Amino acid sequence: MIALKKIVLSLLIGFVVNVAYAASDSSAGLARLSNMVQSFSALSYQGIFVRSQGVEMNSMRILHDVIDGSEYERLVDLDGDKIEVIRVDDSVICVYPDISFANTADPVTAPLRQFKELNGERLLEGYTFELSDTTEVIAGRHTHKLSLVPKDNYRFGHDFWLDSENDFLLKHDTLNLQGDVIDRVQFTDISFTPNLTKTDFVPRLGTYSRHIVDVKPKMTDNKWRFDWLPDGFAPVWRDARVLNEKTAMLLLSDGITSISVFVEPTDIETAYSVMEMGSTTVGEVSRALQTDILRLTIVGEVPEKTVEKMLMSFLPRTAL
Repeated sequence: MIALKKIVLSLLIGFVVNVAYAASDSSAGLARLSNMVQSFSALSYQGIFVRSQGVEMNSMRILHDVIDGSEYERLVDLDGDKIEVIRVDDSVICVYPDISFANTADPVTAPLRQFKELNGERLLEGYTFELSDTTEVIAGRHTHKLSLVPKDNYRFGHDFWLDSENDFLLKHDTLNLQGDVIDRVQFTDISFTPNLTKTDFVPRLGTYSRHIVDVKPKMTDNKWRFDWLPDGFAPVWRDARVLNEKTAMLLLSDGITSISVFVEPTDIETAYSVMEMGSTTVGEVSRALQTDILRLTIVGEVPEKTVEKMLMSFLPRTAL
């Protein structure tokens, strides 16, 4: 009996210690992620990063600084047509080689900005945090790895390599359910003393520039709901965004990953179909809901099983 009590006591102590370590990693991990997000806007930096999705790779140069109280950022596509995006606070300019590219070129986006709206409370519902004690060198800088390990099979995992001095994100891997890398963003060169001036954030001579006007989106009542969502996922907007006279958009997030849902009327029912591109899954189905047939499209960096289950869980709010 005494031996049994010792075993039980030992197990309880081990459990408490593990819970304490997990809580410590979560608290420290959230603090590091918060610092990471702040570093995107507060630091001066210039560097080159590569993004890979499957067999596709793309390299970009980024310049960032705060000058006279305003935030300046320049993103240059180093492959293909060298399209640029220049941002001064909330004013955005797209720069093309000439006007012929303006209506056909794909937009250039900064992958760092996808983490600007991190939600720690939701993250704790869906992920376990693991902080590594060892350092790794990325782009000549010492880093520590922070892992977000999914608590279920309805989301992907994330590995962040954060600069040991300022928590800037130097490498980010998105991992599928088998632990394989399906999306990677990694700096190959970075400087935090770039000595930039306002002249570094003006379009090159001979290019065509177009201001991006940020129009306030039109919203409408959200008439739909899900009778199932993965833990931590919740609507980002209370209402639905109106994209055109027929299509509405809902947005959900688990604190790091966003899922967009597009709803539009159609005349015929179609079977479920899916397409996967790196970490992005696009699923579509047309379903008869009450008196309407709706085409539902979901786009998100989540596994295919999540997209399918959400599409089949979509209901009008009036449904019981």
